[in-house]
Order: sequence, then C-alpha cells, then structure tokens
Amino acid sequence: MAANKFLGHYKMESSDNLEEFMKTLGVNIVLRKIGMSSYPDLTMEHIEGDHYKINEWTMIKSHIWDFTLGQEFKDKTVDGRNVLTTIKIEGDKLVQIEKPASGKGKVPSYTWELKDNNDLHITYELEGVICNREYKRLK
Repeated sequence: MAANKFLGHYKMESSDNLEEFMKTLGVNIVLRKIGMSSYPDLTMEHIEGDHYKINEWTMIKSHIWDFTLGQEFKDKTVDGRNVLTTIKIEGDKLVQIEKPASGKGKVPSYTWELKDNNDLHITYELEGVICNREYKRLK
C-alpha cells in the first residue's frame, strides 16, 4: 500500500507561516498562540486494508484521525471546527481535505510527502496561504 511508507513516529522540528494560515482559517488569537508554541509528535499506523490511524499530540492537546483512505469521515479539529475530512493517496503523497460539516466555510488542504531522508514534510494550503511543517522521523 502506498500509504504504508508514511507509517512511523515523527517529531515536528520547524514550521513557517502557521500563524497566517490559522488566521486565514479563522482561528482565534489564543488558539493561534498555543499552536505557534506547540511542536507535536505524530504517529501513523496501519490497522488493516485501507484503514489507518494518525495520532498527533503535544503536552496540551492530542488528536486522532481514524480513517479509511478515500472515505469521508466526521472529525472535530484541535481548534474546535466540525469538519468532514477525506484522506487519500495522490501519486506519492497523502492528501487531506477538510470541509466544514455545515457546508459553509473554508476548505483547507494538507499534503504529506516524504523527503529523501524519509523525514516528513506537510504543506498546509488555504486561499493562497501556505504553511510548511517539517517533521523528523524518529522510527
């Protein structure tokens, strides 16, 4: 499975333009400041077939995505938005799209790709605002 290459444990090392991305998304200033000071760990595990689980955590908060590739699922983001999320494989990338559950609002995307050294790069995109986050593979 193409998604299996993303399996493992990662620690975020750097992030650029996150505050502008969160501001464009409508995240309040308190949550933006918390987000800016957080360096999350992230794990991805294979359950079976196209079923995966991603766990992201910091000292303050954690979030779990339990999903089947290509199938939309209900989720509540760490900033409190109710969304319908789809995570799928596009070429050698993992792409996540979050649509507001209400049908009204902004639709960010998150593109995961592995660098040559197997570290993880995630690009956040919304209305022309791009945030890049770099994660070191721990195992």
